[in-house]
Amino acid sequence: MGLLRRIWTIILGWFGIGVASLEDPEALLEAAQNELEEKLRTVKLQAVTAIQQKNQLELILKDKKEELATLEQKVKVAVETGRDELAETLMVEQMELEKSVAELEAQYNQAVQMSDDVKKQVKRFEEEVQRKYQEKLRLRTQWKQAQITERLNEVLSGISTSATSDAFDRAKEKIQEKQARAGALSEMGRESMKSKIAELDADVARQQARERIAKMKAEAAGSDKK
Repeated sequence: MGLLRRIWTIILGWFGIGVASLEDPEALLEAAQNELEEKLRTVKLQAVTAIQQKNQLELILKDKKEELATLEQKVKVAVETGRDELAETLMVEQMELEKSVAELEAQYNQAVQMSDDVKKQVKRFEEEVQRKYQEKLRLRTQWKQAQITERLNEVLSGISTSATSDAFDRAKEKIQEKQARAGALSEMGRESMKSKIAELDADVARQQARERIAKMKAEAAGSDKK
């Protein structure tokens, strides 16, 4: 780090400004916005000064015109009453005042033009500040989205599904084992039922055989009696 860089870092520390914050887009945008708003306040103050000067000239010009009108009336009365010497003196004063009024009118017209120009500049600058504010919001949103995407990618890159896959495989194996055992028990139950039915059928057959034999014996005994 060079000497100037170290000095700059120390100065920033005096004002509580971290070097890292200068690289933060949010800090940069906020600083730029604050600078624009400060310039806008300066421009507005200049506009107020220009308008104030115009208003002051307008009042002075109004007073001078009223003074000139009064003087013109005095000259007229002096001429009409034959006071030529007084009329001459008043006329000289009137001519000086006319020059003063003409100069004031020129200054006033210039002040009006300057005031109008400054007001237009303020309006344009306000529009520019508003556009920059909207741009700041848009860029801040993009920065937030980029941060979220970056963090999500960092999280996802650190996640492995291998352990989860092993757990799924073990669970699947256990389920299949349980299903196979349940199937075997069901099959054995069906075989047992078949055996019982077969035994029952055999008992019925033997019963029927005994009944037929008994019948045959009874018929044979009846034939011997005859």
